[in-house]
Amino acid sequence: MSDFPFKETRLSNMLIREFSKDVESSELVWHQDQEDREIVILEGVGWKLQMDNDIPRDMIPGEKYHIPKYTFHRIWKGDSNLVLEVIKNV
Repeated sequence: MSDFPFKETRLSNMLIREFSKDVESSELVWHQDQEDREIVILEGVGWKLQMDNDIPRDMIPGEKYHIPKYTFHRIWKGDSNLVLEVIKNV
C-alpha cells in the first residue's frame, strides 16, 4: 500500500501523477514541498487546488499552476480521475 493518494511515473525532470476519482477525501491533506513546483493539469473534472489563506480554485485542463516552496496547499477531490504533470524547480 502506498503512503500517497496517487500513482506516480517519473519522466526525466517531471512527474506524472494520477489521482483516482475514488480517492478518499481524507487522504488529500494540507502539505508543503521543499521546492517550487509547476503543475499542468492534463485531465480531470471538478478538482480544485487550495493554497494557504485562499479559497479552493478550479483546476482546469491545460492550465499551469505555480506552487512556491514551503507554501501549504491541498487538492480537493473532483468528479473524474485527475492527471497532472509536476515539474520540480530545485
